[in-house]
Amino acid sequence: MKSVATELVIDAPPERVWAALADFGSYGAWNPCLRRIDGEAGPGQSLRIAIRFGFLPPILFRARIDRFRRNELLGWRAVFLFGLLEGRHWFELHPLDAGKTRFVHAETFSGVLASLFIALFSGVIRTSYEAANFALKAIVEQK
Repeated sequence: MKSVATELVIDAPPERVWAALADFGSYGAWNPCLRRIDGEAGPGQSLRIAIRFGFLPPILFRARIDRFRRNELLGWRAVFLFGLLEGRHWFELHPLDAGKTRFVHAETFSGVLASLFIALFSGVIRTSYEAANFALKAIVEQK
């Protein structure tokens, strides 16, 4: 398995961060990486996702929520290229003192193409996730 993981501290409680993450309909207005998510934030829910990594063209795919704990954890699993690549994408919210949240945004890739995929794209994926993290921080902290 190959992973990309990012994190930052958001000056808001996990409940407020969760509200933005679970509002899939608003992603297009603020998220430069996850441009659109169609579906509901709930255990086992099917999603249709449009993602954009930097200069690469948008990627459209289906996923299923496989990690869900309100105000703590939201994640999904997607399979690409006939099962040659699998992605498990997730967000973790960890409460900190003074009403802050340590936000983790990560993905683990597995399958025959995982090593090649990470070798080619880990930099642009990390940069895209960091941009999404800072955008989330900005919208949550302005409320």
